[in-house]
Amino acid sequence: MEMKSASFLFKKIWPAIVIFLILTASFYAYVASEEKVKRMYDQRLDALNLANELRQSSDELTRMVRTYVVTGNLRFKEYFQEILDIRNGDKPRPVHGSFIYWDFVVAGMPLPQAGDSRKVSLLELMRQSGLTDSEFDKMQESKTLSDNLARLEFGAMRLIETAEEADIESARAKAIQMLHDENYHQAKAAIMMPIDEFFHLMDARTQAAIVAADDHVLVFRILFMATSLWVVFMILRFSRTLFMTLGGSAQEVHTVIQRIGKGDFTTKTPIESGMESSVLYGLLELQEELQVREVERKESEEELRIAAICFESHDGVMITDAGSVILSVNKAFTDITGYTAEEIVGKTPHILYSGRHSEEFYRDMWSSIARTGHWYGEIWNRGKDGELFSKWLNITAIKTNDGAVTHYIGMLSDISEYRQAQDKIRKLAFFDQLTDLPNRFLLTERLKQVLNAADRTKNHYALLFIDLDNFKSLNDTLGHNMGDLLLKQVAQRLSMCVRKEDTVARLGGDEFVVLLMNLSDNAKDAIAQAGTVCKKIISVLNQSYQLNDSSFRCTSSIGVTLFSDHQYPVENLMKQADLAMYRSKEAGRNTFHFFDPEMETVALKRSIFEKDFLAGIEANQFILYYQAQVTHNLQAIGAEVLLRWQHPHYGMMLPGDFIHLAEETRAMLPLTHWIIETACNQLAKWHNQPGFSHLTIAVNISPQQFRQHDFVDQVLDIVKKIGINPRQLKLELTECSLIHDADEVIDKMSALRSAGVGFSLDDFGVGFSSLSYLKRLPLEQLKIDRSFVRDVLTDSNDASIAKAIIMLAGNLELGVLAEGVETEEQLNFLLESGCYSYQGYLFGKPLPIESFEELVQRNFFLNHP
Repeated sequence: MEMKSASFLFKKIWPAIVIFLILTASFYAYVASEEKVKRMYDQRLDALNLANELRQSSDELTRMVRTYVVTGNLRFKEYFQEILDIRNGDKPRPVHGSFIYWDFVVAGMPLPQAGDSRKVSLLELMRQSGLTDSEFDKMQESKTLSDNLARLEFGAMRLIETAEEADIESARAKAIQMLHDENYHQAKAAIMMPIDEFFHLMDARTQAAIVAADDHVLVFRILFMATSLWVVFMILRFSRTLFMTLGGSAQEVHTVIQRIGKGDFTTKTPIESGMESSVLYGLLELQEELQVREVERKESEEELRIAAICFESHDGVMITDAGSVILSVNKAFTDITGYTAEEIVGKTPHILYSGRHSEEFYRDMWSSIARTGHWYGEIWNRGKDGELFSKWLNITAIKTNDGAVTHYIGMLSDISEYRQAQDKIRKLAFFDQLTDLPNRFLLTERLKQVLNAADRTKNHYALLFIDLDNFKSLNDTLGHNMGDLLLKQVAQRLSMCVRKEDTVARLGGDEFVVLLMNLSDNAKDAIAQAGTVCKKIISVLNQSYQLNDSSFRCTSSIGVTLFSDHQYPVENLMKQADLAMYRSKEAGRNTFHFFDPEMETVALKRSIFEKDFLAGIEANQFILYYQAQVTHNLQAIGAEVLLRWQHPHYGMMLPGDFIHLAEETRAMLPLTHWIIETACNQLAKWHNQPGFSHLTIAVNISPQQFRQHDFVDQVLDIVKKIGINPRQLKLELTECSLIHDADEVIDKMSALRSAGVGFSLDDFGVGFSSLSYLKRLPLEQLKIDRSFVRDVLTDSNDASIAKAIIMLAGNLELGVLAEGVETEEQLNFLLESGCYSYQGYLFGKPLPIESFEELVQRNFFLNHP
């Protein structure tokens, strides 16, 4: 009977057992689907971590190269190369694959060691992580952009390494600019764009997989619910038999199944003790398991979404919800602000409000975030200790696919490197790199401030323009290093000569400027005060300088301009002091002069003249006149070319009206070159003109032109280019051309003389040539000055001098030519005294070339003597 009852019970129970098995299978299928979703999240997180390593390594490279450029410490360049080698698989990866080197470098801790000897590139790890081709292409694109940026950073380092020692600071400034300019930041931003696209691709793929997994879960839920309904049906039929199996009433089981089907895993149903093996107990366990899985899934999804945008780094990170309530912060954020995570989570960023920014500042910030999704800039915050601090803040809005904001990510970055770079740039912009004195730009700014203040205070101020005398000779003899050492000592001495409120600046070269502040409101007293300072400066600078093993003396010339109001702009004051300084140079140097308005008038005229002069050369306003040179038997032997200026406003100007100023302004140099070239072209024309081929042309050479280091090459190049006989070109020098550096003069003359070019000493007798010096010169001819010829018949002294010159020329075996011969009586006197070559109005005035040729053909013998 008992066996029949058991058999009957088994027959009644076995459908329930089958259903329970189906429920169990559905549960495990559901769990397997959830495990599949979790595996996808893990795979996704691994890929994102690798992407983070790529971004982090790029950031570490930037920090290393910037620090190396600023400090020059090779340790940072070695770290730079090591990071590249690890990323490219040329070196084993560090423990945990970390690229975060900077924190170790700053803290002075040992760098992470390789975990094993395995060498694998970051791209290969990405390939092995199961990325799709499109996802891998994005990471490969970002890696390529990062490598391109690394090459640019190598270029910045090479600027420092290849720069000459004198240019190192300029190269460093340029390298710093390269690593902080807009192009560099755009290149950094470009690296993140493929990573962002990678995140979107990853999101799309995993979301699709999650949807598919959710569909599977739904199927199993439906299956589960259907099976559960079947169980309910069975329970209704076999309630007494299945009560112990179910563990409760059918209604209770049904309620639990509905909750599970709807995704309600939190509401619990109490169960009697002893029902641990019942279906209801199993359902409750399933409900608890599903609750844990659901919580884990939501947390993983949320953390993964946040991790895809914001990674833990040395920058401070704050995450808020859409209402700006702080959800989490990283350790760097707590270190920066002083608040612990527990103290700040749940608050708003207003807790950091500094009071340094206006409401408009914050309105513009949030307007930018609403419009573009991000904002970045420097911001002042207040820490827990009440201290204000400045950081670079980058805010990014996190949005859903439909554009709704879910979170805000704020990143606080250290800007100390940026500040240091700014300070470095400021020093390069405002201070002289050799002496550390203010440069021209900073001096100009201070002068502008003084001029604005002068209108209010009515005090006098003085601007001193200081130029070292003969500084060039120091550079030429002892070298530029010694010159730099002298300039440093001059800067130190000048700084000791003035008060703290005064300014000592270096304009460049050997030019310094001193700005004397708040002198007396009485002009005479102010002049006396400025003069006292000038005397002190001249005395101090005149003392001996010890330049390593050499002792050197250097005087100075000072120009002073006094001002008390805004009457003159800064540029005019500098010009006034400069003009006064040149007056000191002209007065013999080692002295000082105050500016006189007459100086400015002269300088203005000189400036206008120089401009007209150079324009005249370009416009072909200069022409050459020719004055005949003949022998006693009226044989034409040559001509002297004389310059004329056809000025558009002043008409025909003689050399006496402009030559002196032309030589002072150096405008004479290009003109003399043109004169020589034009004269040689005329000789070339005469070469093929019957009766003129034997003529010579004499060209006056200014002392300034003759002292040019390449004067010999200039003349020989013209002669060679035009192709004339150099023996027909005669250069006329005055005695003042010969009094500087006798050996150099003789070398230049000898070089030209050996090539065939002749020399004539013009205006002989009016200078101070010594006979011992004269006999060393490779001259061809002496010219008797017209001042002696004019009075040879009425002044016995002039007659004696003329005869002496003729006799001296004969003794030195030199030709002699008399200038300014205007009468037959003068000609007869010269002829009787032994002079047989002449030039003057008696034979013809200076004429244009056409008139000159007509005169020669009409009045003189043209056959070769």
